Amino acid sequence: MLLVFVMRQTPLSCIFKYSSRDKRICMSNQSLENENPVVSALNMREAPILRTTTVSSSSGMAFLELDCHRQNAGFNQTAPDDAYLIALQLKNCRDFDLFAGERFIQPQQFDAGAVAIFDLRNHLSTDLRDPFHAIDLYLPMSALNLITEDLGIPKIDELNHRLGTAVTDTVAQNILLSMRPALAAAREETPALFVDHMASALATHIASTYGGVKLSSRANRGGLAPWQERRAKELLDANLDGNISLGDLARECRISVRHFTRAFRQSTGVSPHQWLLQNRIEKAKSLLNGSSAQLSDIALSCGFADQSHFIRAFVRAVGISPGKWRRFIKK
Repeated sequence: MLLVFVMRQTPLSCIFKYSSRDKRICMSNQSLENENPVVSALNMREAPILRTTTVSSSSGMAFLELDCHRQNAGFNQTAPDDAYLIALQLKNCRDFDLFAGERFIQPQQFDAGAVAIFDLRNHLSTDLRDPFHAIDLYLPMSALNLITEDLGIPKIDELNHRLGTAVTDTVAQNILLSMRPALAAAREETPALFVDHMASALATHIASTYGGVKLSSRANRGGLAPWQERRAKELLDANLDGNISLGDLARECRISVRHFTRAFRQSTGVSPHQWLLQNRIEKAKSLLNGSSAQLSDIALSCGFADQSHFIRAFVRAVGISPGKWRRFIKK
């Protein structure tokens, strides 16, 4: 099944799926906001898209996975959009044509593991002959502007890249690869806080590496003020499901998202998302040891999507299942 996206004036405004009979179906941006857009609209599995909540929904970043198994998928075109697409190639895709307007661009180095940058402000079109598989970050200029505004420096006009040439970028590669399990998981298992954190990290890397933004190497020595750290932890503890954004936390602390993320790590030694995961596990341990509650009830109390999600997370963190841990502690 081919998954092709079209970026218009509204980000991620339309997604096209081609069935085995090449029937073209268009989903509106409104349908994409539903809990299960593909299941409800097309009776198919959920489209692999994870949006950030740090910036406004009209200009937010998003991770997506595009997977086409077909040879000779053919021509597709993107409408101009004030954004970039950062694309990690998961398989070799060497046989395709790329056009910017009427100008032909010879694609180069589109090998598995390479990262390509597409400026969606151009009239881009492709004629695909090879199958392709990529994990992408949709990166609006507005998100890059938030970084420069926070630093008090001029906006980024454009990223320094060669259109049509993929490059080796291990930082971008690792961040995008780390999103693959989240894109494959049930949406409720992926905290909004995690998506915000990873998108912010990749956007900052792109701004620094390709946008000429110089990030200070000096540590943020003060960290959060005591009241800020206390308030942030209160909010995280009250939202163990992770459905609170970095923007929400930063606003409560009256600082920018980038400043909050750096200062929180300086104060606690971990990112907000890592602190949330640790707190989930510690609360689960307390309930396992101090109550006879069922695992399913503990899972919900600690912000996990369900019992199986709780067991997987507990095993990753502790090394054994919560049931075995409870029996060991009770002895």
